[in-house]
Amino acid sequence: MQPLADKGKVSVFRGLEHPQVASINGHSSADSFLTGSSPEGTSGSPSIDQVAAMAHGKATRFPSLVLGNEGGLGASGSSLTLSYNRSGRAIPSNNDLLALYNRLFNSDPAIIQKEKALYSRNGALVDRVLKSAKSMQRRVSADDNQKIGSYLESIRAVEKNIERMEAWSDTPKPEVDAGNLSLKATVNEPELFIDTMYDLIYLAFKTDSTRYATYMLQSMIDGPWNDMPKNALGLPAGHHRLAHGAAGAKRRSMEVLGTYDKFQGDRLGRFLGKMAETAEGDGSMLDNTIVYYGTSNSKTHVNRNYPLLVAGGRNLGIKHCGYHNFLTTGKQPLCNLYLTFLQSLGVPAKNFSDSTGVIREIIA
Repeated sequence: MQPLADKGKVSVFRGLEHPQVASINGHSSADSFLTGSSPEGTSGSPSIDQVAAMAHGKATRFPSLVLGNEGGLGASGSSLTLSYNRSGRAIPSNNDLLALYNRLFNSDPAIIQKEKALYSRNGALVDRVLKSAKSMQRRVSADDNQKIGSYLESIRAVEKNIERMEAWSDTPKPEVDAGNLSLKATVNEPELFIDTMYDLIYLAFKTDSTRYATYMLQSMIDGPWNDMPKNALGLPAGHHRLAHGAAGAKRRSMEVLGTYDKFQGDRLGRFLGKMAETAEGDGSMLDNTIVYYGTSNSKTHVNRNYPLLVAGGRNLGIKHCGYHNFLTTGKQPLCNLYLTFLQSLGVPAKNFSDSTGVIREIIA
């Protein structure tokens, strides 16, 4: 917590969790972190960022940014993204720093022309898929028709997004100073990579290119980012093994995991500091933004009592008092916190996933 000590008001939460996720495999809970629905269920909820983006996304070039160090989708039970669309389908995360910068800020005519050509090709592809799916609907059972209908809803969402981007394509992108952005950073330079991703989120908010972003820092899947603590930070094991090692509560194991946690805390603290130092309206960018940070495991393979942190949001009606322990003050589903966020953001939501109400302790 030390890196966050001077970054304005911060609250830590204990005792919140997703009831539908408590009994599933410990590695599968990332799929549900922002939705509250079990990945083993027949249907999923949209993630909180996408619910907010559906309400406000039309005001900006990008309704939301979906980011992740590993990038892509992963698989059911081992997601590499935190964001799910209105049909509960995963949205792939972006981990290409240069491509993300180009989409957000690069107005080079050659890049704009490539983007327009891509929108045209994708639009034609969507048209063919929709035509084929509609033809198939006439030849299959009612049950299969329902599945195709859900699929078509996702395709139509893609179609609308292409139309949005085509409409925005002639609007000049905002100009930013890219001199301090390490757009070629790799997993072998994790400090530069993560700081640059946070910087791109910060610049996207500052230029009002989007108002919502998710950023998945780590999954439990084997790969370069799982090995990053060992290969790039010099710790004795990768991310997954660090968590398992600390489960024994040996002092050295806890200190090693703490070193990794502090590395991530330093990155977050830097991001919050930039937002707190940026004047915006009646206060700072951080006052006008809710930053939510956490994980869906509290111990090895334990999907209860998530460690969670909330920063900012003063001008959105968020009240901070340091520490909330819902194990002693009354158990609530984590989705109550999400419903509180949505209503603070002006989203007309009366419930979210399995919420039962708002958390009044954090409302000013």
